[in-house]
Amino acid sequence: MPVSIREQVVQAFADRISATRADRLDGESGLPARALWDPTETTEKNRYGKYDCTVTLQVAELATRDVSLNSSAQGNAMLSGLLDDALSNDHTLGGLCKSIAYTGATLDFPENGQKEMIVLATFEVVYVISSSNPYEQ
Repeated sequence: MPVSIREQVVQAFADRISATRADRLDGESGLPARALWDPTETTEKNRYGKYDCTVTLQVAELATRDVSLNSSAQGNAMLSGLLDDALSNDHTLGGLCKSIAYTGATLDFPENGQKEMIVLATFEVVYVISSSNPYEQ
């Protein structure tokens, strides 16, 4: 069965940042751990008659709380590591997409007694598909 361009893009990004797909993270998992979800997409027909598709990728990173650091410092370090993995390489995922953009993040600071820290980041990846076939660019 052929693999759609969207699936190839999402999997390539997940591989790049070492994330599992649509997985639930919890304190029982081997930490640190990352998970990726691809919930939404918008499309626009471009001047060449193909579709420019923008898929939203939501990434969560869960790590054990480092009590030697304040929560802000740990969250910023986690976010920086994620951004470095996502953005410091080829912005086309080997020609699969046109661009990767970081659009925002949330640092979820732990409550008293909580043992984990989570960082949530959102990316938008633009790729092109044929106007009649999701398996071709």
